[in-house]
Amino acid sequence: MHDHLTAEFLLTSACNMSCSYCIGRELPTATLSIEDALKAFDLFTWLAEGASSVEITLTGGEPLLVFPVAESLICHAEERTRAEGIHSTFVIKTNGTLLSEAVRTFICDHRIKVVVSIDGSAIVHDRHRRTKQHCETHALVLQNLKALLQDGVHCVGSITVHPNTCGSLLDSVREIHEIGLEQIDVGPAYGTVSWSDADTGVLVDCILDIARYMRQVDSAGGRLEVGPVYRDTEHVGGVLKNNWGCHAASTNVAFMPNGQIAGCSSLAMLAARYPELIIGEILGGVNRDAVARFLELAQAGVQRRPDCQSCEVAPNCTGGCLAINLSQNGAPFSAPHFYCRTIAVIPLAWECAWGSKNDVRDTSGFRGVPGTPY
Repeated sequence: MHDHLTAEFLLTSACNMSCSYCIGRELPTATLSIEDALKAFDLFTWLAEGASSVEITLTGGEPLLVFPVAESLICHAEERTRAEGIHSTFVIKTNGTLLSEAVRTFICDHRIKVVVSIDGSAIVHDRHRRTKQHCETHALVLQNLKALLQDGVHCVGSITVHPNTCGSLLDSVREIHEIGLEQIDVGPAYGTVSWSDADTGVLVDCILDIARYMRQVDSAGGRLEVGPVYRDTEHVGGVLKNNWGCHAASTNVAFMPNGQIAGCSSLAMLAARYPELIIGEILGGVNRDAVARFLELAQAGVQRRPDCQSCEVAPNCTGGCLAINLSQNGAPFSAPHFYCRTIAVIPLAWECAWGSKNDVRDTSGFRGVPGTPY
């Protein structure tokens, strides 16, 4: 049914870090065996019949804690997809502390993209991203990230923004960009924190500041794209008009370390609290009835989203992320305020970053305060 499919493998729920905002703390302790990881990929290959390309993401917990599982899975996946005539790409999402020389060599040899969690400067990063022994991690992550870049690995920086550090977001982006990263994803922490209107206003202002910084970099001949204000973002121009819900369990599946299957890794983090998010098991296969019930939830239209029915931002949004809605509000169709306001500012930020140089709106007087029209 689909030309391109994606799968996420949560290899383990274990982690060597104890980040204060981590939403995965509810996951039961478990690790995929090599045997079950290969069976999971074989199941995905069967589900992906007819696709021309697939993307495989290894995540956790911290996937590099079980590097032998990651090695076996990637080698097996390469062999299977090659035999099926499917183009495959691989991504590892890591906290960046376990990137030994052997791991980096494997990453280079298999041309794996690496997403490294790094929240900015040492003072910002180490405020929330520490080991279980409460040790700082920024210096080690930075050292390993630079080594990856020197090896020519395609790296993406991943910034999780906490309400008490959001005012430093532009500085964080600058610092990460200056070490050589040209792609950075920015996402607010959710499910474990509360965002006030004032915090959200600061975040929105910072997004606009980052957009202006991207234009400066571009004008100087450099390269930088910061999500969610990517050049090809779908959150502008009404591209999403009358499109609701997400691709979980439709073009994406997530295999959990306890053998269960969810629609995506974010939903997998909530499965202990919301068992209706589970759509099957690796050894038992996908449950068609469970999938049908889940898709009714994930792809519900505007009729079930009362807050979206009169929203001017709706043409650039799909009703909010199901995982964020559930974890923040406990309601699948009610997006939190910080999410709506972030989506709402993207078109203006996009114009600042990528619009015509002769037609860029002056946002110097814009403040992301409650009631401000976007």
